[in-house]
Amino acid sequence: MNAEEAPSPSALMSAAARAAHTVVDDVPHAFADPVARTLCEAVGSSPLGYQLAQPKAPILASARLSATIRSDFTARSLREAGAGQYVVLGSGLDTSAHYVTPDCATWLVDQPGVLAWRQALFAAAGVSDVGRYVPFDLGEVGIVSALERAGLDTSKPVFFSWLGVTMYLEESAIRGVLGELSAVPSGSGLVLDHFLPPGCRDGAAREYTLAVGEALGKGGEPWLCTPDSATVTRWLTGSGWDVESSLAEADAAPIGFWDRNDALRPMSLVQLVHAKRT
Repeated sequence: MNAEEAPSPSALMSAAARAAHTVVDDVPHAFADPVARTLCEAVGSSPLGYQLAQPKAPILASARLSATIRSDFTARSLREAGAGQYVVLGSGLDTSAHYVTPDCATWLVDQPGVLAWRQALFAAAGVSDVGRYVPFDLGEVGIVSALERAGLDTSKPVFFSWLGVTMYLEESAIRGVLGELSAVPSGSGLVLDHFLPPGCRDGAAREYTLAVGEALGKGGEPWLCTPDSATVTRWLTGSGWDVESSLAEADAAPIGFWDRNDALRPMSLVQLVHAKRT
């Protein structure tokens, strides 16, 4: 397969970042993702090659940091929830379903073209995918109905992960999804990330923003919504979700993670949020 044919360059960049982390970064590692590495190796000239060749490049190190910290944060929250149903909103090349317990059913939601690409990439890599595909545009209305048609039992708790997506949606779409998801029962959980507004970013975040814009080009995936943490909290509570934690990306790292001397550095761009239905 060819990297230039990817319908979601950001999904491929994230997979490459997760794949490279345990190869180029020092211990402790936030998240190990051998499935992502197998997928990237099935893509011709994937971003993994750049990650392995230039591990100290700030844009690549920042991508590894964000991709692995959010994956670890979600995995820990999911384990604590003990949910038997797991939904990945905007799945892209997310591989978290490959690491949940076997008795946890998973649904993978994304646009039809992205899911078709994902399926073809898994086949090319010789890896069996995990989870039921749910073709759906999160900019539209009806996500819960689509999940129910795919077999989700909304009378039982559900855990949702919504990573690397909200920045590509309009505010109305984000709030619409949050409102629809509140139909699930008490005991359900949600982890999402969002990019902070320009005024809340530090120098490293501003440099990363410029670098990503240059890498993806004018035809890439523009950031449409970058609210501050207080605004996202209001959206969640207004939709019936209780915010358990809202952490800067660096603060969500595992204990001892920042005792290191490699290229990974904290960056004030991403906020991670864990919410529950109670």
